[in-house]
Amino acid sequence: MALEVELKLTLSPHHVESLKLQPLFRSSQVRELGSHQLGNIYYDTPDQQLTQHRVALRIRRKGEQLIQTLKSSGSSEAGMHSRKEWEWLIKQPELDYALLESAEWPKSLQDPNIHAQVAPIFSTDFTRTTWILDTLDSKGNVLKAEIALDQGTVSAHGREDPLCELELELLEGEATEMVKFALDLAKHIPLYISDISKAERGYRLLDPEAYDVHRKLPEFDESTTLEQSFSTLLQKELGLWPRYLEAWQFTQDWKYIPLALESLRNIGALYETYSDIVPAEPDGKIDFLLSKLIRQLRDIDAWRRTAVISGQKDSDLTKQQQQRSEARLNVLLQTAEPGVLALLISEQLIEKSWRERWQESHQQLAQSCLTKA
Repeated sequence: MALEVELKLTLSPHHVESLKLQPLFRSSQVRELGSHQLGNIYYDTPDQQLTQHRVALRIRRKGEQLIQTLKSSGSSEAGMHSRKEWEWLIKQPELDYALLESAEWPKSLQDPNIHAQVAPIFSTDFTRTTWILDTLDSKGNVLKAEIALDQGTVSAHGREDPLCELELELLEGEATEMVKFALDLAKHIPLYISDISKAERGYRLLDPEAYDVHRKLPEFDESTTLEQSFSTLLQKELGLWPRYLEAWQFTQDWKYIPLALESLRNIGALYETYSDIVPAEPDGKIDFLLSKLIRQLRDIDAWRRTAVISGQKDSDLTKQQQQRSEARLNVLLQTAEPGVLALLISEQLIEKSWRERWQESHQQLAQSCLTKA
């Protein structure tokens, strides 16, 4: 069993060659290992009992090797993902349930009747190019990570979803230093933090009409401090607005744009509300990029708001404005600044850099309980 700690980013296939030409990829810090084709078949029951238990089961073909893999759902914090993974070499392209006994296979699924229902439900096929990052971080400590670029498709029921992901898996060092590396790239290549797994991409292809992005309220108790509540709420929004924008790209459903805009405004509200414990950053980068993105999305969403208040949702003017706004949004999603904003917030959350600007009054208030503050 291995515990993966990774940062997953998405990018446009149009930017792949530019990514490979970046100085960081051509420096002595990064060593290319090569490319290979990976074919994966994911398994579940017809009523999707495996995903309901938050596990993913697949068989991967890598050259002549067959690898059975079980993954847990794991956790996500500030864009960094941690999850458990078990892998076994197998001889035949068939699931071996005996192997799952040594892993965290849910007890309720340890039933031969359920095993008999498990079958292939979707597949992923992609080319993976890998590099090893081996360098010293900003503090002079060793930083090692595997960089994997996956390009291909997810397929289910005759439908396909293009796949273009850059994954940075931490091998040695601090997670925040991996974010700094990603930030250096994101300033030149549009990269978006993503918490959408390949398995989730497959499941949503099974029933695209049912796909949705849900907001869940966090749970606080009497011991939650103001600093903890700020971090939790900011992490929640960091996971939401990029996902709303990605959902628009997948569904073309315009409802996700005002939701993304609301999430971004929530971030601004958090910084204002918690300003007594999160002093403003001297360089103002996050505030500048956040305000700019809010303005851009507000203007892009103007056609929809006008259509609602005018009652002219089907007019020629509305249709023209919608098409123009869709084009503007596609251009915006190919720029670097939204991705940089997300990574800056991720870096801030991991480092808790606001503590560097604390005075005693900040610290005392930050450690007070949310319910009593």
